[in-house]
Amino acid sequence: MVFSKLYMFFWRDWVEARSYKIGFLMSFANMFIPLAMVFFMGRLFDDVSMGALQDYSGNYVSFVLVGIIVTSFSAIALNVFRSALRRAQLMGTLEVLVSTKTSIPTMMLGWAIYPFFRAIMSLTVMAVGGFLILGVELSNVNIVGTILIILAMVVTMCSVGIIAAGFTLVFKQGDPFTRFIALGVGLLSGMLFPVDLLPTWLQYLAKVIPHTYAIEGMRQAMLSGVSTGELLPILAVLAIYAVILVPISFLIFEFAMVRAKKEGSLAHY
Repeated sequence: MVFSKLYMFFWRDWVEARSYKIGFLMSFANMFIPLAMVFFMGRLFDDVSMGALQDYSGNYVSFVLVGIIVTSFSAIALNVFRSALRRAQLMGTLEVLVSTKTSIPTMMLGWAIYPFFRAIMSLTVMAVGGFLILGVELSNVNIVGTILIILAMVVTMCSVGIIAAGFTLVFKQGDPFTRFIALGVGLLSGMLFPVDLLPTWLQYLAKVIPHTYAIEGMRQAMLSGVSTGELLPILAVLAIYAVILVPISFLIFEFAMVRAKKEGSLAHY
């Protein structure tokens, strides 16, 4: 029953996306934009030797490409639930959905399944394009470690996204902390440059952000070829964040749902 509901969520989003043919085609074309950006950034630093990148094959293109891949997943996790909730409110389908026997976890997973399907396709395009076009070395990739890091990061950041959706459900406005987190992730997590280059006090702040550990773990798994065992400390940190944030996020969203039902504002936007 749950799988059939998830399939219906996916099929609805797929049909809706495909019905807008230009936008559908452009979404695939947009997958190549990060490759172009990384290509020209790589040309800028092509002849520059950076000691800070020696632990990551010394290649700036590879370094940035992995950062962009992880950040794209993080951005989807942060925004997918809030965006899906607002769309359901605007289309008038939220009340109907809530009145069914669909559980909150099933609803959340259903909202996320198609966006993450597209994200996986984008990751594949960027990885293959990075290998074929940009010359990124992928022979030492730890596939198991890469998958584990992505899963741990997605669960953690999705929890923050669910909290943001709960805030939107109650206050009917964009939440104030998602944008702040996104800006912090882009600046402090090491997407475009090593965290070691930051001032010391900002390095301490960066270590509080789970996204920092996800990027570092992905770079170690994809570029440095470290074993899964060596990734365990990073996986442990992400797991701790997930264990803490997952139940909190569902409690907050359930509280927001109950409050909206009592106030009769479930479909208000």
